Amino acid sequence: MDTVERIGSQNGSGLADLRRVSRQAHETVDEAFSRFDLADRESYGAFLTAHAGALLTAEAYLARHADAVPAWRSRSELLKDDLRHMELEIPSARQDVFPERDGTALGVLYVLEGSRLGGRVLSARVAQGLPRAYLSAFHQKGEWPEFLAHLERSLNESDAARRQAVTAGAIMTFDLFRTSTGSQD
Repeated sequence: MDTVERIGSQNGSGLADLRRVSRQAHETVDEAFSRFDLADRESYGAFLTAHAGALLTAEAYLARHADAVPAWRSRSELLKDDLRHMELEIPSARQDVFPERDGTALGVLYVLEGSRLGGRVLSARVAQGLPRAYLSAFHQKGEWPEFLAHLERSLNESDAARRQAVTAGAIMTFDLFRTSTGSQD
């Protein structure tokens, strides 16, 4: 199995390498969140709370590193509004999750922007009457391809250490989402 340390030493596409190396972490997150029934109010509330435990932390990190990533649209307030509508507690963002390494923020943003794609599918599963602003915050026309093009250029122009940091940021973000599901047991 590929490791974060090996990315950047290969001559392939940086984006293809990132996807390959982070695939297992992505699949583990999908599996962890698959246990939530979005048509059930209580389960959906736990789903949103788990997402908040990760998203608020990741977006707080990105806000502190805005100069290291392309422009992005936060979904924290949408998620907080959905939780308030359901009268659920809003978890606090953690400050100690991501290292201060060049490239990490781009890996974090890769996961968050990718999760918008999943939101499009998941929003259709939410029961009528339940808030879905967070899951309905889809990409605007052209945003996803533009982001991927930026990410590809950045990875292909980066040295091995920066490529490793981007990949580590993505894997840490997937892991943050996965571990946040455990707080909902």
